[in-house]
Amino acid sequence: MLTAEMPCGTRFVLKPSWASGGEGIIIGVTEEQLERFRFPSGDEYTAILEELIEGLEELQSPTLYMIGGEACGPLADQVLKDGGSVNDGNRWPSTLPDLMTQTCIRAAKALQQVWGLSCQWGLDFVLDRQGAPIIVDLNMGRPNGNFAVRLWESRFCQRLFLHTSSWLVPPGLKAEELYKVLECAGVLWNKDSLQGVIVYQHIPGEASSFVVASADSWATVDALLVQFMDITMELTKQNECIAGTS
Repeated sequence: MLTAEMPCGTRFVLKPSWASGGEGIIIGVTEEQLERFRFPSGDEYTAILEELIEGLEELQSPTLYMIGGEACGPLADQVLKDGGSVNDGNRWPSTLPDLMTQTCIRAAKALQQVWGLSCQWGLDFVLDRQGAPIIVDLNMGRPNGNFAVRLWESRFCQRLFLHTSSWLVPPGLKAEELYKVLECAGVLWNKDSLQGVIVYQHIPGEASSFVVASADSWATVDALLVQFMDITMELTKQNECIAGTS
């Protein structure tokens, strides 16, 4: 039915409701894959088959956080990988123009008026090839991924640029060791210069969250992020070597 309704060559995406973080999403799903698709046992599982929004070469996916009918701050930019199916964090505030923010807020308020939403909720958009924002996801009844970090940011008189993401912590790495390495490298959060890395979740063997923040610029955030990723990569290699010799 979708193939008949859409222009020739339109691709589709399959989204199972029971997955998160991009798990189970199939970009450009084929009829053969749909025929092999199976639901888990139980009545609470659903899946969505929808048109794949073809965006620009560099996929842009702004996200907006709402409380009832009011926007909770400006847009954020989602950091996507694997063709857009996996969320690898977000950057706030968005680098998109204010006109885009206002367009997305108007769409959210129109949606809220129809459904009468009074809770925490949010929308994910994808910009199509003409640069128009298309709603592709609704998150109901929960804060978005960097809400806690944005609450922390609101304590400061000066706006901070925030890059929130996660990394896979090596099983044997203690939080104290990581903080010591970050401090020695000069990338740990400094409240005087208002820049640095804060690891606010540390679970050995699991994906854990961090934020790179700066009151200076996105360029400073990007430089700190490169340093942090180099450090974590080296720590991961060291841990693998230790595990291999034990």
